[in-house]
This record gives sequence, C-alpha cells and structure tokens, in this order.
Amino acid sequence: MALYGSAVFPGCLLLLVFLQMHLSLTMSASDCPLDLSRSNFTLAASKCSIGEDRAKCCRHLNALVAISVSRYANVTSNLGVTSNLSDVCLRTISETFALHGITRNASVFCSFGTKIPVNYECQGRSTVNQMLQSPKFRDVTENCKVPLSEDGICKKCLNAGIVYLHNLLGPTDNLTLSTCRDAAFAAVASQVDYASTIGIASCFFAVQGLNLPPGSFPSSPPPQASPTPLIAASPAQLSSSMPPKGNHQNYHLSLVPSIGIAVTAVASVMLVVLIILIRKKRRELDDSDTDDKTSSKSIPRAARKFQDGPSSMFRKFGYRDTRKATDKFNTIIGQGGFGTVYKARFHDGLVVAVKQMNMVSKQAEDEFCREIELLARLHHRHLVSLRGFCIKRHERFLMYEYMENGSLKDHLLTPGRTPLSWRARIQIAIDVANALEYLHFYCNPPLCHRDIKSSNILLDENFVAKVADFGLAHASKDGSVCFEPVNTDIRGTPGYMDPEYVVTRELTEKSDVYSYGVVLLELVTARRAIQDNTNLVEWSQPFFTSEFRITELVDPNLRDAFDFDQLQTIVEIVRWCTQKEGRARPSIKQVLRLLYESTEVMHSGFVEAMEDEEYGETEGRGRTSRGNTKRGEGIFFSGDVRGLASSSSTSRSYCSRSFLLETSSPQSPHNIPSI
Repeated sequence: MALYGSAVFPGCLLLLVFLQMHLSLTMSASDCPLDLSRSNFTLAASKCSIGEDRAKCCRHLNALVAISVSRYANVTSNLGVTSNLSDVCLRTISETFALHGITRNASVFCSFGTKIPVNYECQGRSTVNQMLQSPKFRDVTENCKVPLSEDGICKKCLNAGIVYLHNLLGPTDNLTLSTCRDAAFAAVASQVDYASTIGIASCFFAVQGLNLPPGSFPSSPPPQASPTPLIAASPAQLSSSMPPKGNHQNYHLSLVPSIGIAVTAVASVMLVVLIILIRKKRRELDDSDTDDKTSSKSIPRAARKFQDGPSSMFRKFGYRDTRKATDKFNTIIGQGGFGTVYKARFHDGLVVAVKQMNMVSKQAEDEFCREIELLARLHHRHLVSLRGFCIKRHERFLMYEYMENGSLKDHLLTPGRTPLSWRARIQIAIDVANALEYLHFYCNPPLCHRDIKSSNILLDENFVAKVADFGLAHASKDGSVCFEPVNTDIRGTPGYMDPEYVVTRELTEKSDVYSYGVVLLELVTARRAIQDNTNLVEWSQPFFTSEFRITELVDPNLRDAFDFDQLQTIVEIVRWCTQKEGRARPSIKQVLRLLYESTEVMHSGFVEAMEDEEYGETEGRGRTSRGNTKRGEGIFFSGDVRGLASSSSTSRSYCSRSFLLETSSPQSPHNIPSI
C-alpha cells in the first residue's frame, strides 16, 4: 500500500495546482466573444412558441448559434470558443434567448449545450484550416458557393456535405454527425462575409429569415445579463476573488501548511477509495451475474411482459453464459457503428447472433430499448426475430436468430463470392417488400424502419431475406396506417436517405420506399449506394433514357442470365420509388403488386421449361425473351435453390394492376412495360 500512497501524493499535488490555474482562468473570463446582436430572435421565438413547429424551432436556434460561431471563426480560425469560455457562453446565450421570449423548455427540448454546442470539435479538428485540409472537403467548398437561393444548387451543397461526412465519419452516432455538420458549415461560412453566411445557413439548416430586416439592427449592444452570475456563481467564489486584508507575506506563510494538510487529506481519501474499488472489482470477477436484478430496470415494460409470458422464444441471457457462448467474445461476424456482432452457441444447442451495443450515449440506450420493445412484439417471416437480451451494468447485448448466409451487402459487394442468381435477387426484393408492407400497414402501430439498406437485409440458409436493425424505427404518431409528416432528427445512412427527408426532416413511410428503391438498384447493379463519391441513383440516371441502355446496369457477373422484360419492370419501379417528392412515390403495396405480377410470367415459363426438359418436348414451348437463362450453360449462382413463389405470410391479391393504380394516390410512370 506504500507504493499506492507514494504514487497518489505527487499526483494529487499536481491536480490541485491544475485546478487552481483552471479556476483563475475561468474567473478571469467573464465575457462571451460570440456575437448574436444581428440575429432575428423574434422569428425564432415565434417558431418556438408553436407546439407543432418544434423541429423548426431547433433548426432556428442551431442556425443562430452556428452563424455566431462562424463569425468568431472568421476572426480567430477556431471552430468555437475555448473550453474555459464554454460555460460562460452557454449561460449568456440562454439568458439572451430568455430575454427575447424563447422559453427554457425550447432550449431543453433542442438539447442546447449538447446537440447545439458552442465548440464544434469534429474528429479532433478544432480549427478552420484543419477542416479545409481534411479529405474531400474541397468538394463541399466548391458546391456551397453563394448564392444558394436556387433549390438545385442548395441540394448539390447538401449532397456534397453528406458525402463528405460519410467518408470522414463512417457509421456514427447522431450527436457526432450533428457536431461535424455544424463544423463543416462554420468552416465554409468563415470564408465569406456576413450576408453570404446567412445564405449558406438558410440552405444548411432549411430555415429562412435568419437576419434582421433592413433598418432594424440595434443601435446599442443587445441586453446583457447581470454580471453577477457570470463573475461569481457563489459566495465562495466572491470571497476567493477579493484580496484579504493585512500583510500579504503572512497570508502566504499561512497558506503553505494549509495546502499541505489539504493535499495529505485528499491523498488519504483517494487511498481509501482505491482499496474499496479493488475489493469491489474482485467481488465482481467472482460473480459477474450478481447485478441481474438491478439491470432489469433498464428493460422496457412492454418487453418485460413478453419475457415473463409463456413463450420461451424471448428470454434474458446471463452474461457468463453469453461470454462462454461467444468464446470470450472472439467469434466476431460483423462490426458497425452500432457495435460488434458475435456468433454464439449456447450449451443447449441454440445458435444466435449477439449484437453488443456501444453504450456511449443516451441515443444508444434509447435504440437498445426501442429494439427490444419493437421486436418483442413484431412477428413476420421476413423480419429477423429477437431471441433475447443480456444486460451487465453498462453493457447491452441483443440476441437475434442466426442468419447463415450473412447480409445482402456481403453477397453483392464482396469479391470472389458466388454471385446471386437473377431469380434469387428478385425473390429477395419481394421478401423485403413484404417486410415493409407488414411494417407500414399491418403492425400496430405502423412503423417506419428509417434504415433500409443492403447491410440490414440478412439471408438465412435458404436465402430467405429478412429485415434487421430496428434501432432507428419510428412509430406512426396516432397509430393509424396513414403516416403524417413527423419532424425528427436526421437519422439513416448516406446514399439511402430520402433527400426530401434530409432537407425538411419530415418523415413518412415514403422515406422507406426511397431506400427500398436504392436497394433494388443495388440488386440489379451490385454497386454501392455511394461509390467513387457518386450517389447510385444519380449515377444510374443516364441508363434510364433508353431501353437499350438499361442492360448496361446489370451486374456483369450475371452475364446474360437475366430476364429483360423483368429488368424493365424493376428499372421502372426504381425510377418510381426514387422520385424527389415523396407524394410522387408509390406505396409499398403497389411495388409488391408489380413485383408479383412480373414474377408470375417468369415462374410459369420456368415450370414449362422444366416440364419440356423432362418429357423432351422443348420445341415451340417456353418463354422467349432477351436475357433469359439458357439451361446447359453450366452457370451456377447462389440462391438457385429457391422457387419464385412468395414465401411471405402476407396474403397475395391477384387484382389487375390497372385497378391498383386507379385506386391509389401516386400515379405510375406511363412507361412501365405491360407484363
């Protein structure tokens, strides 16, 4: 123990000196350098006073703070104030909000200080030069040149920002994404004058009226809060800042033994705490599952009801059993922004996929609880089922059914793998559409998945596709099948996100339809959603102009083993699903109907070809179409073991397509080929 004491004592002395220096710096900094005097607080206050405009309120507040930070960066090249001024600025801005009628509830709802900080440090980049020199940032500066008043120019600026953040951050949490987006704005806006900054902010944050009307600039500085709470937050600080009366030499002589006594006391306390922590850790290693009762408080009430019910399909797993089943967490089968996925084999023979959540933010905790609550009550053949969960202090694990063939993304993009056959790709498209139909129309309440992408589509041993990862799912506001636009934080994956949702932050089920269209395009092309810094939807546009060019879209690994008529239908579905406006896109029911009708003809032709081959009567029978697979070519593809008949539990209807299109609000493109 003498070793611990000798190590702690000098450490405590250095800590005390550091705290005194930090305190002196904090007390000397009483003014916030951020200038909000030219901001239109009146409009922001009106938005924040309306309950339905919460998202617009937050965007206004975020924009006002970001503009002031960009002006500060223009002078100092720093992306925000220093740490010793951070609290001062947060208090000053909060009081300025209050003086202009912006309630404290609005600041709390918009997470002022966390989601709306006054220091934009992004991945270690804290200055304008560091942002400007980061990879791909030149594309942002080139596409965000003012004026950005035209809608097309603004969208190019936003797309450049999304691609830059995707390359810089990869999969990450929403807080980091928001901070880095603000840092990118501040870096770009710091290079232009104030009027241009307003124009860039209007595009970045999708708000108007950020500047005061002409002639209404204040002649004097805006009202400042009383200096009392900024200079001295407590009587102790007031007394410590005042010089003592009497001889200064006597004061210093009396201070030395006081510091020695204080440091000795702190060292003794830390030594006792260290001993307690060592003993506590030893008890934890002896029995790692002793915290089951306390951790059960984190389980959502709805999930606890399923766990306690008669079904044994959903249960709580012990941490020790989970650690053993994953070979001490060495059986890694996947990794992403959410955490790490392991393959686990339990002693009773159960094989599951274990997803370890990254518990680094409240958002991750919310996503963990949301997945448990949703998947415990969602049951569909094309949704990955939840087998259980495990909680150990600050660690969270979700157990899913194990999907033998991994993700769709692996099969499409991993070099050297046997390519999926055309029939398997079409069936996967149908499976995913069935899952979305269930989420949008048949579960209670209806859900938007918000993160449909190829890596969230998993394949079992028979290549049946199932949708996974419900951490970002959003329920219908009133429980009805019809989704009204809901203002939410921007969440999703670049390349798959609905551009209308990115700009307006208004979420509907048509955002899932857009993502589904991107996945369809991936199935056809076997290209990434963002490849070579180009969005897949934008890249494919030139091939849609002629039916003779659409064959160039097809994955080269398929060669001629595809159905041309069916390809035409798929391409038109993609074009319909990826319309810029959500109201112009189809519902997933309409998409599913078109897919079923396109496969009916192909399936019947396949059956006829099999019968002909069996009885030797091939002449004059079967379906002739450009791109059909010829038997006897020796081509083998993954997923050929599956038939084309639907494997969905959702009932199928054989109504004509004309009836479907006539009774639905979005209109089908006129050039969808007849089948």
